[in-house]
Amino acid sequence: MAGRNESRLQERERQNLRRQKCKRKRKLLREAAILIAVSRFTVFDATPAAADPAFSFDFIRPAGDVYNERTTDGDAYPQSLALRAQYVRGAYALRMDYWRNVYLTDSDGPGSLTKYPRIEGGYGLTPPFLARETSFESRLERAINHRSLYAGIGVDRTWTNYNYPSLTGVGAGIEQLAAKGPGIRPFGSIFYYPSASGTYTTETPPAAILDLHYRILKLDYGFIAQGRRFPVYFVAGYGNEFRRANGIPNAQIRFIRSDVYFGFGTHF
Repeated sequence: MAGRNESRLQERERQNLRRQKCKRKRKLLREAAILIAVSRFTVFDATPAAADPAFSFDFIRPAGDVYNERTTDGDAYPQSLALRAQYVRGAYALRMDYWRNVYLTDSDGPGSLTKYPRIEGGYGLTPPFLARETSFESRLERAINHRSLYAGIGVDRTWTNYNYPSLTGVGAGIEQLAAKGPGIRPFGSIFYYPSASGTYTTETPPAAILDLHYRILKLDYGFIAQGRRFPVYFVAGYGNEFRRANGIPNAQIRFIRSDVYFGFGTHF
């Protein structure tokens, strides 16, 4: 009898130990779930506490190249420029970019002509001229963590000074804003516009109006360098823009902007 009672007591102790282990596991799981929920809230609900409104303005000089139907390597002329304005309040940011590239179309010297592929097919000829590619982009973004990472939507508008579609499109992307304060502060962004649309009048008779859609991808990264007591900062970076027409098999119908740039800016 004594042996049976002892074995029963040992069995009860083992059961109690198993129950205690199960309770500890459940407690650990609850604590882990709470930690995960807190971390998710901390990362994605990132409204900065008592953040002051901040406005910045940059004056930029593009110094890169353009590649499209009318140039195989269009170096930036002095008329090229860019302006960037940004307003940050709390978890939201508004950014506007004006970008203008000016370059000479392909030329083999005096008396030569620029030969280019037409969108509707075939080739056209024109005397070399200073071409202008201009874009205006607006972005509305919201912070997605405490490290100046934003996601948002954008509206892009492009136009030229020659016969080419003026495009308008809506897209989305992410952006890493430069942190405030003195020192060297990196920034970067990527935005994609899947279907920017515009109309084009054919150059070959009979004239027709084509409704075209382009994919636009914009990449931008660089840094600002600011002193402790000086309100003006130096900005430098690289911007890349790629446009390709949907449904047009000719691979020459595309636009590439590859810009190293530099300039100055200030905070208000």
